[in-house]
Amino acid sequence: MSDPVPRQMRHQVHAVAAQPPTPPTVRAPLWRRALRMPLLWALLCGVLAVPGYAAGGDAFLPFLLTLAGGWLCGMSFVNATARMSPPRRGAIVHGLGAIAAGLLLAFLAAVVPDLLAPKPNPARAVVAVVQMAAAPAAGWIWLALIGRLTSALRLRATPAVLEGSEWEGAERGSGSVLRFAAVPLTMRALTLWILLVVVVVAGIGVALMIAFDAFVMAAGPRLVIVALGIVLGLPAYLLLSALLRRRTVACTVRFDVDRLQLERAGSTLSVRYADVDRLVWRSDSEYARLEVRGEGVELSLIAGIARVPKGRTPALPPLSRRVRGLLEGAGLSPSPSRNGRVQRFVRDAG
Repeated sequence: MSDPVPRQMRHQVHAVAAQPPTPPTVRAPLWRRALRMPLLWALLCGVLAVPGYAAGGDAFLPFLLTLAGGWLCGMSFVNATARMSPPRRGAIVHGLGAIAAGLLLAFLAAVVPDLLAPKPNPARAVVAVVQMAAAPAAGWIWLALIGRLTSALRLRATPAVLEGSEWEGAERGSGSVLRFAAVPLTMRALTLWILLVVVVVAGIGVALMIAFDAFVMAAGPRLVIVALGIVLGLPAYLLLSALLRRRTVACTVRFDVDRLQLERAGSTLSVRYADVDRLVWRSDSEYARLEVRGEGVELSLIAGIARVPKGRTPALPPLSRRVRGLLEGAGLSPSPSRNGRVQRFVRDAG
């Protein structure tokens, strides 16, 4: 008896099997997205500072607003270059941006006041805001560039090839256990620490400018960038980095069949995948980290700023295929990031 369905047709039927639907992208609430827009807050700081500069005088609040707005602009640019791929492109853009920021600062300090001097008008207040904001923005860009170049030179001067943490069992395709060093700290707390340092440095800078008012008026905004970026900013950055690295702890994360287990500082935390609402894993840069949030758990370990032995790098390896499968099998959907360098898994609402 002949086969009613030709063999070739049966192969074609298998070839057109239905594909699983693509999980929808989960968007954060508008207020949470607004918190992650530094340029929006920088613009708000500038708008609020204009009336103070238009009224004249040496009010502290408008000055502080311009410093905060300039720092937010510089931080936004530095973070944008850090997200670029490949990293060499980000480094080139960072260097060109630093040169452009220095030229803009010199132009604002030397040329613009002479153009506006014959006709006093409200535009002078806007220019004053831009002038004062350009100083911390350029200072932060140059400070980050110095750190970037220092890190690159240190890596090049290391004779041995740097080694990072690797998944145990990766050669067998499992890749479910990882030992690494990290600092127990949330990204929100890290941002607040940085903001606190900026405010303290700005306060010290204001005190110095008040104490040496005659010299500051003669030197102009150039003194601000030198004082905040080099004399005050660099030591503050190094001090903050040292304080954070002192909190480094050894961690071991294990992705079992139904739960995540973390060992650190002699304690063990076990979280079922069913109780996880959001998991973030970043492998590179100083923001390399593991974040787990869910029912009764809020965990954040930043590996990128941790102290590691000489010859090693704090970078984390990407999540293995097995781990991604375990998370997706527990109902966590991958949520792609804008640059593709962050692996994020979120649980669909409902």
